[in-house]
Parts: sequence; structure tokens; C-alpha cells
Amino acid sequence: MLNFIKKYAVPFKKDLLLFALLSLPGIVFYLVGLHQLGAFTWLTGTVGLINKFACEFFTVAIIFCFFHALGVKKKWAFSLVMFFYYVTITADIVLLLYFKERFGAKYLPTLSGAEYRFLFDIRLMLYLAAIYILPYFIIKKTWHRASRHESAKKLAVSTVILVILALVSPLKYAKGSANFFAYDLMDTTVINIVKDMHVKKYPYRYYDISLEVLPKEIQNAAERYNLFTNTKFVNANNYDRIILITTEAFSNKFIRTINPAIPAPASRVYDQLMQSFPYVSLKPVTLSTLYGLSVIFSGHPNAELIFKNKFPISFVSILRDNGFTTAFIRGAKEDYMHEDVLFNQAGFSEIYGARYYSKLPQYKKYVSWWGLTDRKLFEFTSDYLAQQVKSNPNKKVFIDIMTVDTHVPTGRVNYLGQEYTKIEGNDISKSVQRLYKRPNMPRAFAYYDDDLGYFLEDLESKKLLDDKTLVILTADHPFFANIDTGSLFKKYKPNFDEVPFILISKKYAKETIYQNPFASQTDIAPTILALAGYPAPRGMFGRSLFEDVDRTVFNIKNNYVIVKNAKGSRLIPFNSKNPKDIETLKLLNTVVR
Repeated sequence: MLNFIKKYAVPFKKDLLLFALLSLPGIVFYLVGLHQLGAFTWLTGTVGLINKFACEFFTVAIIFCFFHALGVKKKWAFSLVMFFYYVTITADIVLLLYFKERFGAKYLPTLSGAEYRFLFDIRLMLYLAAIYILPYFIIKKTWHRASRHESAKKLAVSTVILVILALVSPLKYAKGSANFFAYDLMDTTVINIVKDMHVKKYPYRYYDISLEVLPKEIQNAAERYNLFTNTKFVNANNYDRIILITTEAFSNKFIRTINPAIPAPASRVYDQLMQSFPYVSLKPVTLSTLYGLSVIFSGHPNAELIFKNKFPISFVSILRDNGFTTAFIRGAKEDYMHEDVLFNQAGFSEIYGARYYSKLPQYKKYVSWWGLTDRKLFEFTSDYLAQQVKSNPNKKVFIDIMTVDTHVPTGRVNYLGQEYTKIEGNDISKSVQRLYKRPNMPRAFAYYDDDLGYFLEDLESKKLLDDKTLVILTADHPFFANIDTGSLFKKYKPNFDEVPFILISKKYAKETIYQNPFASQTDIAPTILALAGYPAPRGMFGRSLFEDVDRTVFNIKNNYVIVKNAKGSRLIPFNSKNPKDIETLKLLNTVVR
């Protein structure tokens, strides 16, 4: 044993401080992850922390020794390698802060075509400089040069130890969601992405239950969650013109009615609407625009299954097939992440985006950053609807408005000369007033609130907000982060991270809209179909919010799903061996018509 330690452990003695200090950003990532995922326990905070330090230590050792064995000798070059490693850690931390989710394979497509001007924010530039300078000085002060042969030997030893740590980690075998999350945080970002790309997923299945019988395992799971039952519910008041506003990254916490710390001028319009019209708080079931909208359109929690199979069910297609003109009107580019193709498959016959507006004299000067400003997007939409009604007063129209000014990480920086309500007043602290004077998410949602007010007034002035028209306010996904928000979210409540759902019309819905703690974004599709006068397909996991039924929330992540209903909450890893878990996972990969 002593010979083994002498041969393999002693060589690390000189590098102990070097690798330990370079491991610190990985430890910060682990602690942020535990906090965001609610996974702090005595085990994850002690044994888990030691486990993570060991994993990070030997990961850094592998990176460092690998490049040294290849012949890299310059301190600046090693610092550059560590800089890129820290960038991946940063990406993971940002996703955890903003979305409570790790940077997995599904986020890779978002890197192309994204807006990167925020990189020139002085705060970010200082941060990037710091994560280069930090390793440079650590390496300069603590690195003891060794031969390339020694580095190759340490590389081999580190690799073996890392594999052993992965196999024998106590967190791997401990039960409970906190231990699952902690073990999941052991992987580096790159390894996590690779694993995510190869995670076991059950095959896609499609069934037409009017022609075939569901397999027993799918029937068992469906019965357990009250799914695939006949529903002929149709709302008593039907609407011919439906405008769905899927606000970018909106959460309840930006509405004063729910979060009293929000200044009154910052959510004036939303507060008035919530007092006057039916409102429900919805649990989110996925993140990012493509995933969120896919769930909303299909009423199915498995967004990836839906858009990768050309939207086998979609309420938009049902409306289109029943005579509705269906238009997707967004502020960003039409073809971002190929969404122009995907949303056409979802049922939209017309798609408008930044490329289109850039050709129009009255709009092109308002296209910048991610796309057209929200105020002008609303103006375009009201003009579009007015033209549709003018061409045929009885025409049925469905419009989804996808806004952009509230896009992370700061919201729009330059509003191109448009003026907004100032967040001022004797009852608003100076620190909060200063907060709303710089680019950040609270300011972006306050300005959006203004734009929404102008839009509703515009519809009124054009006599478009009549008995035939319904406006629905919701969001594509929530915004979890509390970065650069001052004291606005100090008194946190669980429903802060849910998304609003408000029905606005001159003609109120006759049925009661039920406040169910497990109402979710999957319920939007059947609710809209009910309001348009059509029953929802049996294969939709959601149910109309006008129905008082048991509901289940399925929140699908990179390698697990969280299932919540009145019976409790359960985390199901994709590699679970539990028979009931396997039934549920197969159910989530099934589409029924």
C-alpha cells in the first residue's frame, strides 16, 4: 500500500495547491447547482462536496497534464485552456441561475443565430478578463515544472481515479432527488452534454386509438394519471378571433398583484387585467422558446418528441383545418432554430419575423438586437388583424404573438427612441428607482407592460376587441434568475416562477375557470380549443382549465422527469429500472390520436 501511494500519489504533492485552486470555479458551480435545485442536505453538502472537489481536482489534473504532455509549456497557453474550461462552467452556472437546468445538448442549437452584443457589457468583459487572469496567476505562483513523461503518468492516474470516483460515488447509490441532483452535478459541462446526447430514450410511438388498442403498459400509466379519457367539453361562448401572446421569459414575479415588491408603475396594465378578467397561474413544464411553444401548441409535455416528429398533434392545426387563418407573428428572425419550418408543421399558414419587417419602411428602423421592438410588433399585429377583418368581417383568425424585448440576459438595451413610463414616486425607494433606469429584466418587463397597454388600447380604437375577439396573455417559459434585481424577489414564493394565463374579452366565458395547483402549460391547448368551440384530442396530456379534473405536471429535463400531482412528487431518471417508472417514461414518448 505504501509503495502504491509513493508511486502514484506523491507525484501530485507538488501540484496539490495548483490543482486545488484551479478547482474552485467547479466547486462554485456545484454549490450554485445545489441551491438552484433545492438539493442542499447534510450528505450533498459534506460527502457530496468532498466528492465534487475530488472530481474537479482530477479533471483539472487531466486537462493540465494532457496539454503539458503534448508539449504546451507557456503559462499564458495553460491559462487560455483553463479560460475555455471556465467558460463552459459559466454557461452551466448561467443556465442553472436562469432556468434551474444544466447546459445540455438541447441548448447547443441556440448558440447559432443568438444575439451576442451583451458580450460587450463592461461587467461581462471584466468577468471574462478575471477568469483568464485568475488561472494565469495561480499557474505562475504554484506550478512546479515537471517532465512530459511525469505529466503523462499523472494523466493516466487521474483518469483512472476519476473513473473510480464515478463508479463508487456514494451519491450514485443514495436515494432521493437531492442526491440524484448532486451526483448529476459531478460531471463537467462537456461530459454532461455528451451524456445528454447519448442518454437512453424510449422510442417514439404513435397510436390512433380509434383503430388500434394501446399496449397494456401505456394503458396502465395513462389510467394512473387520468389521461386519454374522452372529453367533449366545449365552451359556451366561442371566439372567432383569438390572439395568444406568448411573452418571452415572463414569470408571475414581475406582477405586483403576486409580488408586492414590484413598483406599481412597473406592472400597472397586468394588475388591472388580473383584477378584471379570469386568471390562472400555470406551472411550466419546459424551457427555451422552441420547447415552451411546442408544449403549448400540442398539449403534450414532451416538446422534443413533438417538434422532432412534425407536430403530430397541435391545436393550431385543428384551428387551421376548421377554417381559421393561423399566423405566427414574432419579433425575432423567422428562421431562428428553423422555427419557421417547425411552426408551419404545427399549423401556422403565415409566419412573420424580423427579416420581413426589415423590408417595410415603417418598421425597418425599429429592427435591432434580437428583432423588432415589442411596441412595433404589437402595432404590426393590430394592423394585420384589421386587414383580415376588413377583408371578411366573419373571418376566423388565430394569431400567436411571440415578443422579444424581454429576452435574457438583460432585456432590450436600446429602445430606439421609444418612450416609457418612468418608475418613480415617493413610495418607491431610490435604490429601486435606480434599478429601473438601467438595462435589466425588471426594466424590460416594466417597459413591456407599457407596450401591452398600448396594444390593447389600439385594438379598442380599431374596434377589434369586441365580442368575437379573445386575447390570451401567457409566456413561452418562465424566468428563474434573480440577477441584477435588487430586493424585488427577496420574499420568494413558489408561484413567482410560474407563468400567468389571463383571458381578455368583452364577452366573458360563462364557465368557471378552475384554480388548480397542478394546472400547467399543457392545459393551454385544450383550453384554447374549448374557447374556439372544438373538443380536445384525447392524446393531449392537458385538459381545459374550465374542467374540474385531476391534473399531473410532467416536467421533462435532460436526463430525468419530475412528476407532480395531488398524490405527491416523484423524480424519474431516464435509466430507472422501476417497472412503473418505465411505464411512465414510455407514456411520455407516446402520441395518441
